[in-house]
Amino acid sequence: MAAGSRPRVKGKFLFLDHQKFFVKGVTYGAFQPNREGHQFPEPREVDKDFSLMSEAGINSILTYTAPPVSVLDQARQHGLRVIVNTPWMGYKCFLEEASYRRKVRREVAEAVASCQRHPAVLMYCVAKELPPPIVRWHGARRVEAFLQELYQVAKEQDPESLVSYTNYPTTEYLELPFVDVFTFNVYLHQRSQFRPYLARLQHLAGEKPMMLTELGMCSIRHGREGQAEFLDWQIEEGFDHGLAGAVIFGWTDPFFQDNMLIDEWGFGLVDKDRNRKPSYHVVQRRFTTCVPFPDDRPWPRVSVVVAAHNAARTLDDCLQSLTCLRYPVYEVIVVDDGSTDGTGKIAARYPFRLITTPNRGVSAARNEGLRAATGAIVAYIDSDAKADPDWLSYIATTYLTSDVAGAGGPNLVPPEDNWIAKCVYRSPGGPTQVMFDDTYAEHIPGCNMTFLKSALDDIGGFDPIFTAAGDDVDICWRLIERGYRIGFNPSAVVWHHRRRAVKGYWKQQVGYGISECLLEGKHPSKFNPWGHTFWAGRIYGPYPFFRLFAKPVIYHGLWGSAGFQPMYDPGDGGVLTFLPRAMEWHFALLALAALGLFFPWALALLGLGIAYTGGYCITCARKANVDVLEATHGPATFVRRLKWRATIGWLHFLEPLARDWGRLKGGLAPWRTVQTPDRPIRRPSRWWQRLHPFRRTVRWTYPGNMGLEKHAILNGITRRLTQMGCAVGWNPVSEAWDLKIRRGTLGETTLSAVVEHHGGPKRLARVRTVTRPPNALFWLYGILLALTGAVAGLGALPPAAIALPACLAILWVAPIVEANRLEAAIRYAADEVSRELQPTGLLAGVQKKTVRLEESTPPETRGFAAGA
Repeated sequence: MAAGSRPRVKGKFLFLDHQKFFVKGVTYGAFQPNREGHQFPEPREVDKDFSLMSEAGINSILTYTAPPVSVLDQARQHGLRVIVNTPWMGYKCFLEEASYRRKVRREVAEAVASCQRHPAVLMYCVAKELPPPIVRWHGARRVEAFLQELYQVAKEQDPESLVSYTNYPTTEYLELPFVDVFTFNVYLHQRSQFRPYLARLQHLAGEKPMMLTELGMCSIRHGREGQAEFLDWQIEEGFDHGLAGAVIFGWTDPFFQDNMLIDEWGFGLVDKDRNRKPSYHVVQRRFTTCVPFPDDRPWPRVSVVVAAHNAARTLDDCLQSLTCLRYPVYEVIVVDDGSTDGTGKIAARYPFRLITTPNRGVSAARNEGLRAATGAIVAYIDSDAKADPDWLSYIATTYLTSDVAGAGGPNLVPPEDNWIAKCVYRSPGGPTQVMFDDTYAEHIPGCNMTFLKSALDDIGGFDPIFTAAGDDVDICWRLIERGYRIGFNPSAVVWHHRRRAVKGYWKQQVGYGISECLLEGKHPSKFNPWGHTFWAGRIYGPYPFFRLFAKPVIYHGLWGSAGFQPMYDPGDGGVLTFLPRAMEWHFALLALAALGLFFPWALALLGLGIAYTGGYCITCARKANVDVLEATHGPATFVRRLKWRATIGWLHFLEPLARDWGRLKGGLAPWRTVQTPDRPIRRPSRWWQRLHPFRRTVRWTYPGNMGLEKHAILNGITRRLTQMGCAVGWNPVSEAWDLKIRRGTLGETTLSAVVEHHGGPKRLARVRTVTRPPNALFWLYGILLALTGAVAGLGALPPAAIALPACLAILWVAPIVEANRLEAAIRYAADEVSRELQPTGLLAGVQKKTVRLEESTPPETRGFAAGA
């Protein structure tokens, strides 16, 4: 390492100069005070300790008090970096008294200043492991604000330093986006628990580097060999999960705390006499040959495919990064998709395979790369992205440690991009992962996605209809539908350029809207009629989530006693959060504007709607983390921050409008045309049953033999309805129905099926549908009724008093018509499938059919039976 270099953060890792720096550390102390009053050994003993550490491959120490300059000098001589904890008493209600808060700020400032910006300092931790009862007493938001104050105090003393707060599972819910490095202390002794918790912590860390600043096991309670075995797999799991560093607790067995020596702990790598324990040798082997990955790991062959079309501006950087991959067995295939600039010439300069094709779009180009690939894994990276040197290693590790057919990683904005590109990165609509949970993904972005070649061959590769975007979503959904799983490694980083101008961002989002129309045609059950995607997982992005009334749920346990206190954040605030980005909302505002030409009260509602949309954009811009812009575009003056946040707010406003415009250009249709023979279902004869639009249940039966099998019936109905144009979704495991069918915006039907065994080959299949209008319809009823009453009361606007009841009547009749059409389509599909599953003639003259309607009316009106 350079003698005077200061560490810096780049993506998920720490760097010294241009080299990635993995922290391989050990806690040092606390010790009984030496002759000078410092809680460190005498200088001769410190020198002996540091020599043993260097021999073990340790490159960093963590101290629990601010070390004197002499210790920092000795660390520098031995090539060690120092993580400095700034100690203060966090075990009292520190926010109760202003004088104590001032005292804490002063102690942090003095601790940082005492290190004199020493080049051996790696980072400062302004506090660690605040007790959960204290945090609950003050409230998480107040504690977070105070920790941010301490962060600023440390930065004022040493502006170029890295600053963190060391958290632990009991206060996992603290949200600290301002820290430079996400540091955490974890003591989990079961590998099956440790592995998924690391994945969770990486998602909490987001785009920040993540370090474990304490992990370890007591050799007194678990034995010296047990401690060694434990540290062996913990270090391996940690770096496999993309840690920027790991610090082992601790160096020696004794520990000095609260003015007393604790000699009942055996966490050290050496004992009190500095004799090496078995764990020392394990750490030596791991730290010298296995960070970040073991030298002897059997790596699978990977084929990297770059699909490029007129990519001359960025392709050289992309291919240069692929020559620097630290991976032993890989090939690179560049597919020039009919470029008219210098793309082909640039690719020809590199020792990679070049395939030239006519311009047929990104999916066709990726399929060309798939056919040429010889690796077991096919990795796709966009031509405007650069790969981290360890990209493929983290990707391959995911395949080796998980049962997945695909794996992806984050795509971060490069530091050299302009400030608008960084604002685009902080705005919605960019490529990002969608996670089912902490381990498995529903979607990984196309600029950083990899798959088993066998899995891609199994589903026929990419669909060529996607020529510009949407191919990554389609391929992920198809793999998941086939039963495959997709993994995610937060440290498999690529650097992906964002749009450098607002105009480019608009064009990109319009293109995404067009591709969503293609996706809706293939996967209708994943969309609502207005083109909005129904993601089963949570979208993870670098922009803040807008919370109006919804709040994250923290699981404290009884009286705050839970050892792990996680926070569940759904990532949105429900429909009120979704409204500003919904096409329905935009059309409603346009309708109010048109209505305002005739009725002034509509303008008041329009103003409220616009104000709500503006509040959404301003809130998202205010909460956006713009520190990354300050780091690369100069000091964050008030004017600059205002400019950055105003741009982010403007992009939040433009993104849904651009998507809507793209959906309309792509041919989005709110209603599907369903072609079926006219086979009406007999309706109830009572007038109140014919006129209500709310909920109705229809049942019918099919007698037959063993060919009537539930999965065959449901698969057949799905196939038929999809061919007819209906949107068909399958049960997401947690529901009691089997299929959900939608034709338009005014209703949807859930279908359930069951097959009875009547002895021998005899079977009886029962099919039930429940049709309901959308929940929004009931809100419209209430609003229209209220407006009708208000307008009628005024007496001065007779046309409105007529128009509003007319709208109410239309909204009453339309769901009934929609339900009739849905039921007719489903009935036709079920009839056809039942015939396919039976021998010829067996269903002649079928069958007794039962129709029943249920509604929110008195029980005596709810049921009837009729033969069809």
